[in-house]
Amino acid sequence: MSNWRRSVRLLLAVVLVTGTASCGFGGGTPVGDPDRGAPAGGTESARTYGYGPVRDRSVTYQPDVVLIGGGPAAIRSASANGLVWTIDGDAEGADDLEPGKVMYVSSRAVGRVVDVSPVDGDLAVTLAPVSLTDVFRDAHFVSDRQLDDSALAYQEVPELPGALSVPTEPMTPGAEITPTGFAESTDGAETVLALHPIRLAPAPGPRLPPAKERNFTVTVGEWEAQPYRTPGKLGIKIGYAASQNLKVFIDFAMNVDNLRVRTDVPISNGTIGSQATFAVDGIESISVDVAAGAANGADDNRKIRVEVPVEINLPIPGEPLVYSTTWKFIVTTGLSGRNTTVTAGGQWALAGGIGMISGVVQQPKLTVLKSIMDSIAGISVGPSGIAFAVETKIQFGIGIPAAFAGPYAKLVVDLGVTNGSALGAPLARCVSATLGAKVGGGFGITVSSTALAELQKLLPAKAKFELESEKLWPIHRASQTLPNVPLCVG
Repeated sequence: MSNWRRSVRLLLAVVLVTGTASCGFGGGTPVGDPDRGAPAGGTESARTYGYGPVRDRSVTYQPDVVLIGGGPAAIRSASANGLVWTIDGDAEGADDLEPGKVMYVSSRAVGRVVDVSPVDGDLAVTLAPVSLTDVFRDAHFVSDRQLDDSALAYQEVPELPGALSVPTEPMTPGAEITPTGFAESTDGAETVLALHPIRLAPAPGPRLPPAKERNFTVTVGEWEAQPYRTPGKLGIKIGYAASQNLKVFIDFAMNVDNLRVRTDVPISNGTIGSQATFAVDGIESISVDVAAGAANGADDNRKIRVEVPVEINLPIPGEPLVYSTTWKFIVTTGLSGRNTTVTAGGQWALAGGIGMISGVVQQPKLTVLKSIMDSIAGISVGPSGIAFAVETKIQFGIGIPAAFAGPYAKLVVDLGVTNGSALGAPLARCVSATLGAKVGGGFGITVSSTALAELQKLLPAKAKFELESEKLWPIHRASQTLPNVPLCVG
């Protein structure tokens, strides 16, 4: 997958409506943001860390928020997990930092301070997650932005907390799949796999790398993932990379036309209005292509859950918040017999947007454009299949990578396909597929139980933060087995 690359550009259309308040952004004089007004894409520091806060009368910050002068230029580095930020010790506001305060350097360097340590004249600041209302007391975020043919920033977070785990809940190909870890407030148990030792000390170590202008492949454990945005598509490619004995390829794409994000989020006296809106329009259909093969049959099967440590970000010059797209996936292979293969592909129309409009979760409808049943193929001496679930989350907000805060919309799709045994072919070759889809939306911090457990290990016990309790609303569930004969459906 390392050769999958596309060049992308972004056409921006923004309307920012400001409310009455005492200090903030949206116009007026910037606070330590030398990149304000820079062209789309900005400097490397702005692409990586986002843009800094500015002052005017459109926003009132909470009284414990410390605005750091210099914006992204004040950031010396960030740890590979996004929790420790080393900033210029001489930056405006740096002397005011102490545990309990909220540090606001840029849209990605925002959080509740739990530790401040001097490092060669600079400060290493450990941050816990914060919500929008921990930062803004009064504000009104309104925009209608086209996300088209993008010049996005691809940001890797090498040690994203909770990135890799093994779901204990079974996912059986062809049966109903419960995407463990995607319903944030009701996760099942999972086994967490440690990728690297993680330290919060400001000693030299892995750092958050610079953002890239082109998509790339990242390896997580035994798997590879490549989020991508190309003209007409927003998707992710998934593959197994650990050995030649197991081959897995999944390409999940949202096919888009005039992809837009509408935002209308009023905050008054530290409370988000009940009629708030964050909606994503322009997703016309979803498509899936899968292929799997095993040299040794069942011995090669794998099961994994990954929170992909790559964000597709859109920092906006002059705005201290950032658009971000993140991904999670679960894959389980159920291959039997030597030299088994399974392939399938399908496409479904999506009628309607996702997210929240006036406080109500949108519920689009799925209809079949290309039946996956017609495409299931492969060779196996026993029933074989593959099951997976993918979550796409589009958000507008602030905060550290593991616990980004702000309005969001998400789509979860799970699919299982099974190809029957070739030994039964003289009588009937049985094939089956199950497709489910859920949508969700909200305005707070959502963190999977896996990532939450890792954050609680990494942050001091005194670090407390409030999560939004989330539910996912089912919009589609269908399964089919062919042919409809007792051998297959009995």
